[in-house]
Amino acid sequence: MKKTKTSALSTIILILLAVAYFYLESTNDSTVPSPSREMPASSTAHTTVHDYFEQRASGKMVSITAKVKRLLSDDTHKPRHQRFIIKLDTGITVLIAHNIDLAPRVSDLQEGDEVTITGQYEWNERGGVIHWTHHDPKKRRDGGHIEHKGFVYQ
Repeated sequence: MKKTKTSALSTIILILLAVAYFYLESTNDSTVPSPSREMPASSTAHTTVHDYFEQRASGKMVSITAKVKRLLSDDTHKPRHQRFIIKLDTGITVLIAHNIDLAPRVSDLQEGDEVTITGQYEWNERGGVIHWTHHDPKKRRDGGHIEHKGFVYQ
């Protein structure tokens, strides 16, 4: 019973994150710098995430390097998430929801910083969400992580 409540709560939180993302993206700030096309990330990774977006695919593990487009406020409801948006060189934006109850907060994160993210992609009409950017405390599956300025957060 507890597992079902936790699963339902996680689903609700992801939906709330997506709604907040839609709202924030609709108030797009044109002063935010666009990511450079000289990113070391392979265009293959960007294309793969873009393909998942086009296919409306969810539940796919991805690994991608991109620049932070916008920092968002934390989702403070349990489980808490550090949130930010990356923009792919294909033009789509993706919300990153990093669980800070299971993994350390990515410190000193700034707009324009390059990050490498490994996590689970979930489709939505605005570009999607990557979550599960942390270890699995129950060791049932491979976890994800975020790399930033030489540090790994998992």
